[in-house]
Amino acid sequence: MSPVIVILSVISAVLALTMLFTRNAITSAICLLGVLIMTAGIYGLIGEHLIATIQLVVYAGAIMVLFIFSIMLLNLNTEERDYKDHPGAFAGAVALGLGVFGFLAYALTEHFRSHRGDVVPGPFTSEYVASLGGNSKVLAHSLFTQYYVSFEVISLALLIAVVAAVVLAKRKFD
Repeated sequence: MSPVIVILSVISAVLALTMLFTRNAITSAICLLGVLIMTAGIYGLIGEHLIATIQLVVYAGAIMVLFIFSIMLLNLNTEERDYKDHPGAFAGAVALGLGVFGFLAYALTEHFRSHRGDVVPGPFTSEYVASLGGNSKVLAHSLFTQYYVSFEVISLALLIAVVAAVVLAKRKFD
């Protein structure tokens, strides 16, 4: 096992424990975002690039926006905190974030540099995709034919979650 995967796993475990034991909902959501990003990094390093991309786009992107939007809409914070009250903690958080970002950039660069010759092209070569009409057309065709039911179920679940968040927020204001 690669030492980079071990380090990403340790960072993910620390973020998961922080997510579980923090009292602030926004901090918990940000830690969950970190866990999802670290998981995408692990998927990318083991060669599952499609799953890593989906992990980043769907979960770390769309779902976390929904979570943070719901938390902010419900206004769950009971106390106000400002980063100016704790400049040492803010500087440490910025340094840690930059360190993790730098480490991930270095690890991904080294991984792709060392595994450049291991790439095996699949059935969708660039010529084949171009003959079908381009990336968007191929993706849309598979999404709206083969995976149509799954796509609609997920969109319905997201709609229900947004309606539930609005109903809960409205009940709080009434």
